[in-house]
Amino acid sequence: MASTPGGSSALILTQSKPLRLLTLLLFYFTQGFPLGLFYAAIPGWMGFNGATTGEIAGVVAASGLPWSLKLVNGFLIDRYTFLPMGRRRSWIIGAQSVIVLVLLVGAVLAPAHDDIFMLSAIGFVANMAVTFQDVGIDSLAVDIMAEDERAKAAGIMFGAQALGTAAATFMGGMLLANYGISVCLAGVALVPALVAIYGMIIREREGERRLPWSAGQSHPLNRAVQVESWWPLLVNAWKAMILPLSLMLIPMLLLRSLPAGAFEAFNPVLYTQIGGWSLIEYTNYSSVLGLVLGLIGLTVGGWAVDAIGAQRSALISVSIGVLLLVGFGAISHLWAQSWLLIGFGSAMDFVALFYAIAMIPICMRMCNPAVAATQFTIYMAIGNFGRPLGAWLAAKTAGVGLPEWMYWSLALAWAIVAVSLLIARFPKQNSASEETAHILPQGDGLQPIEN
Repeated sequence: MASTPGGSSALILTQSKPLRLLTLLLFYFTQGFPLGLFYAAIPGWMGFNGATTGEIAGVVAASGLPWSLKLVNGFLIDRYTFLPMGRRRSWIIGAQSVIVLVLLVGAVLAPAHDDIFMLSAIGFVANMAVTFQDVGIDSLAVDIMAEDERAKAAGIMFGAQALGTAAATFMGGMLLANYGISVCLAGVALVPALVAIYGMIIREREGERRLPWSAGQSHPLNRAVQVESWWPLLVNAWKAMILPLSLMLIPMLLLRSLPAGAFEAFNPVLYTQIGGWSLIEYTNYSSVLGLVLGLIGLTVGGWAVDAIGAQRSALISVSIGVLLLVGFGAISHLWAQSWLLIGFGSAMDFVALFYAIAMIPICMRMCNPAVAATQFTIYMAIGNFGRPLGAWLAAKTAGVGLPEWMYWSLALAWAIVAVSLLIARFPKQNSASEETAHILPQGDGLQPIEN
């Protein structure tokens, strides 16, 4: 195999479709570990030990807040990078390493189940690191994925994240129940550590460095699209976001994760206090459901969305979700029945998964490669802002004794999405198929690091 300035030509993302998909799978899988901990295992542990909906919502909201603020990450990642290692990989490796460090620090601090501030702080910092990793890997996918790979990539993204969430929920629940939070956090840190090492081995493009001290140089395509000052980045991102179709996309993204945040706050109470489940029963159910959804996302999710069409898939998903939410809110007298809790929870997670998978190719097709991290991250940040809003909604409805209104409010939100999807006409292909199609005018400012 021919050599390159940066060493062996093996393990280069732009030269291998399987490697690109594997990279998405691994990094999205490890994103699920902090999510499984702070959205399921730790809230379940708190609920089992008598925490209120408001206390659990505080931890969930703090953990979800970085996901709504991550548009700042996109600006930073697009503006500053170490180009000899690629446009995205230095950020991905750094963020992945911080995830591991935060979990280990949490293991040393060992907060109790009622230490809301400490649990919230650890959840916030861990998820802040995950958001930088997420923005890096998302924008890398926009940079290097071919059009015919994007629906598959979306299925892998959400499928792998669901699998990671399931693994962390199961592992975290077992470790919390049997050994306590220190062993739990330290044990969960192992897999992200291994994936961080994998990130140090691969390269984005031929001739780049694997590590800062390795041989290699910046790739010409990266230098061509790299934004070298803040003003053109801000202007071009703003122009992309105020297009009419982009503005129509915003409410669909904003309301997508609203049910997820509400369920993460209320489900520990619903299942353990109303349903009478034990902590291990709740976390095991969550992990098995996540495992099934992850496998569906990995195997048929992207294929199904590709076959049906992204916009049509989203419309079908939200329409089913509206019916489920209205119906469940109307039969609160049956909420103690395990068959109902299992059926409703599984069905809602299923439609939410396909809704999420369907939105990814739509967002990718609207991204300009030169500001891909910024534009795509703004879209994802808008979507993730629904999570803390959902937790707030749970506190204001279920938290004050009106849980039925939580489900009906969520149904109304998704009904608005369904109407928007009926009206909008999103593109079916990426209008910026070549990375060098948009070379931005450069202004004054600090230059990106190139050596």
